[in-house]
Amino acid sequence: MIRDAATCDRPTCMAVYLEPDDLPEDQPFETAVAAAGWQRDDAAGHACPGCVRGTGPVLERGECPRCCGTTSDRKNGAVCHYCKHVSPYLDDDDLD
Repeated sequence: MIRDAATCDRPTCMAVYLEPDDLPEDQPFETAVAAAGWQRDDAAGHACPGCVRGTGPVLERGECPRCCGTTSDRKNGAVCHYCKHVSPYLDDDDLD
């Protein structure tokens, strides 16, 4: 499967946003990028959520679905070090 991707164009930032598998056919990729907290500036390119909030650049890649940054396990889910997105843990029922 070929998926669209966006990269952060800020110096030293390694953030990547991959098109979600469940993106509806009629929804443009740029809409999904914006919904994930990325900003687009025609002169400077894309800026990831971490760089937008001032908590970037992403220096290590990991599991974050919004910027591919590293995460820490917390009681409410996996929290991204950079964009602060929380990915809730799956219930045991969701694993079946």
